[in-house]
Amino acid sequence: MAPKWASSLLLYALSIGLLFAPSVKGQGTYTDAFEADFFSQDDIANDGNWDISRYLNSDKKPHNMQYKLENVIPNPISKSSGDPGLQLYVRGPTADNAPVSTAELMTTRGDMHYGSYRVALKYSREAGTCGSMFWMEKRAEAPKQEIDVELLSYQDTASSPDNEIHFVNHGGVGGHIKPHVSFHPSDGYHEYRFDWSPGKVAFYTDGKHVGDLTDGVPSKPGNILLNHWSDGNAGWTQGPPKQDALMTVAYVKAYFNTTATASRCTNPEADGAVCEVPEQSKPVTPYEATTFLNLHPSGGNSTNTNPQPTDEPNSHVPNPSPDNTCGGELGYDCLANTVGECCSSHGYCGASAAYCGEGCQKAFGKCGSGPFRRHIRHRSNRHG
Repeated sequence: MAPKWASSLLLYALSIGLLFAPSVKGQGTYTDAFEADFFSQDDIANDGNWDISRYLNSDKKPHNMQYKLENVIPNPISKSSGDPGLQLYVRGPTADNAPVSTAELMTTRGDMHYGSYRVALKYSREAGTCGSMFWMEKRAEAPKQEIDVELLSYQDTASSPDNEIHFVNHGGVGGHIKPHVSFHPSDGYHEYRFDWSPGKVAFYTDGKHVGDLTDGVPSKPGNILLNHWSDGNAGWTQGPPKQDALMTVAYVKAYFNTTATASRCTNPEADGAVCEVPEQSKPVTPYEATTFLNLHPSGGNSTNTNPQPTDEPNSHVPNPSPDNTCGGELGYDCLANTVGECCSSHGYCGASAAYCGEGCQKAFGKCGSGPFRRHIRHRSNRHG
């Protein structure tokens, strides 16, 4: 039997969100969450959740890097031309000895601790860049602890039968694994994920477990960053790119413990309730709804602006969609559809602003407007 002080310490740590809380083998409960649906968001600079980098990184060779606001461009489905999502550009070509024009943003939250972190993105076809989502320790001193998901565009070639994804722990003693995937990261949106627990980080692509790291596992809180960059280093990014290189991010999802003193994830309608987090087990497609949790409006700052569907009945005779398409000649509707009850202007069922906002087809489902906040508690994370 564990000593009495150990139980008291565990309860205290859980109350302030410092520990991963085990429930059953292969599952766990976290205290907080953050979700950013870039298929829907049309303003990143002013939403309060992200800081866009604007500075010169002058310690790179052979090129410095200039992070610029104009290289981070929202392109939601409702307004998109080309691939929808958050666009992160590395500009090209770059003159000799000139800084490379690059893109980066960081969450305003710096209290993110053990948890499950996911990004869905479509990578650049233009050789000579590195694209990444990573968690980084929030402190000024180096070396900072990091957990990185990194892609190198020069490795994604038509002649390559396999493509490497780089999963890295940085800071002091680190670790690096390079699992091969059968897909080309530039062919579509894929989810890259890491589940971080004390002493171990497990990595996934499209929901498939591809490896673990147990060396250099971080232990402090920090931020999430997205970046797309090149310094022309022949041993890593190569390049810089000969023309503009584009990485497009569909979403970021994080379910984690926090060092904040108050948990923001308890459902106010049921004390101690938890919400199951959906797993992404296949490539992401823009017009097939990606599942997000409906977060409650109270507390927290993980905010997305999406319309709240109305419950007004329409005169349409029910014709449930069998494949998440709606309207058109077949006249399928989205009412009671599990992915969302709004029929978008493109003819797909969903629940975000891209589906329920401008162009929503009220004859085939619900439509509405007005912001609401996403707010959850998490359960069912796998750790290897």
